[in-house]
Amino acid sequence: MQYEPIREVSRDDAELSITRNNPDELAVVVLSVALNWDELSWAESFCFSLSVHANEFVRGNAILGLGHLARRFGRLDSPASKSAVTQALTDISEYVRGQADSAHDDLKQFLQ
Repeated sequence: MQYEPIREVSRDDAELSITRNNPDELAVVVLSVALNWDELSWAESFCFSLSVHANEFVRGNAILGLGHLARRFGRLDSPASKSAVTQALTDISEYVRGQADSAHDDLKQFLQ
């Protein structure tokens, strides 16, 4: 793996990526939304929608994205988002569990 900066994507591009359903693209787009988008409700909804994706890297990054949002905004608006992080701690995928562990730490630290 090689680090590459995550470019900011527009809302239209993010939504189109869901339509294309390319796992490699979605795994990056979901992190871009979580790290760059300034509208919590839309970004949270976007990440949450991908938290059950069939691809483990998309699913794991979506869960990690929820943690990033908790850190950035100091809150998550949907109890379902918090539950998604907790449930991901027992995901079949080791990658998802690792991302969930990081996200769970963010939720504990940044949510009141």
